[in-house]
Amino acid sequence: MPTFGAHKLRQICRQIFAAAGATSEEARIVSDALVEANLAGHDSHGILRIPEYVGWMEQKLVTVGAHIKIVHEANSFAVVDGGWGFGQVVGTEAMDVAIRKAEQEGVGTVAASRCCHIGRVGDYPARAAARGMAAVMFVNTHGGGKLVAPWGGKDRRLSANPISIAIPCKAEIPIVVDISTSAIAEGKVRGMLNRGAPVPAGSIIDAEGNATTDASKFYGPPPGALLPFGGHKGYALGLVTDILAGALSGGGCSRKDADRVGNTFLVFVLDVDRLRGEESFYADVEELIEYVKSSALIPGSKEIVVPGEPEAQERKRRLQDGIAVDEKTWHQIKEVGQRYGVDALQ
Repeated sequence: MPTFGAHKLRQICRQIFAAAGATSEEARIVSDALVEANLAGHDSHGILRIPEYVGWMEQKLVTVGAHIKIVHEANSFAVVDGGWGFGQVVGTEAMDVAIRKAEQEGVGTVAASRCCHIGRVGDYPARAAARGMAAVMFVNTHGGGKLVAPWGGKDRRLSANPISIAIPCKAEIPIVVDISTSAIAEGKVRGMLNRGAPVPAGSIIDAEGNATTDASKFYGPPPGALLPFGGHKGYALGLVTDILAGALSGGGCSRKDADRVGNTFLVFVLDVDRLRGEESFYADVEELIEYVKSSALIPGSKEIVVPGEPEAQERKRRLQDGIAVDEKTWHQIKEVGQRYGVDALQ
């Protein structure tokens, strides 16, 4: 597999998106987000997405130059329309609205719809944590993008419907939970298909509802489905996430007649200093982390980490060693780049 430095991948991404018609600011924001996902070890939301995003641009499914419009707001909340702009642009702008409202009122809530794929969901709550705020985010796919079978069923009825929570810490690294409510993210299955690797058992089923580790059985034809994580627990969380993100934003929940893939989301941002007092809050968080990490290790375990630490560790490693890209993904990126005459690929 070819390996690249983060700077080189950002350069390639920016040139491709700009050549395909994105503004320089959009190209920068989207490219930085994709490469940061790779650095964190979440390759499913990294540069693997370039051909998909460019394809949407070519189909006019992305509105170049779009920014959020506030449809309705009060002191502590807002409903925004993303105008089908780049998800990373819309997500960042909407998150900043929630942060500003939390700074003013102690809590800020934003519901957003008509947003293209926002990428790695954890980036947005982490943006609030960097400002000393806690955040909770629920995301669906605008009623389209159905990938997950309900508990006990075999047909695709829900999206992966991720949930992310970020909590600021006195230490530099915040706690960041970033999970799909499916047993595995679709982008990870795609990466395994590209590499010819098996999918972890208990993650997907084929079109007949049979358990499989063959990624091609998920894509079909006929297509299979992702399973909810933890059985009925992941199914329940996926269902309520669909409602909180889709019904409150106006973008809609998973339904038969929806086939356009985008994102709607609902985010809550809390100013912990206003609610509790920053130092007291941080002291409780630090005490909890120290207590959890004081547990004796099971055989084979090297350390106890909290959410957010594995990504920080992987980012440090990949900044030093580079980002490996599987051959199929790199071939697909090269095809797109060559189509637009991008010289950074040389």
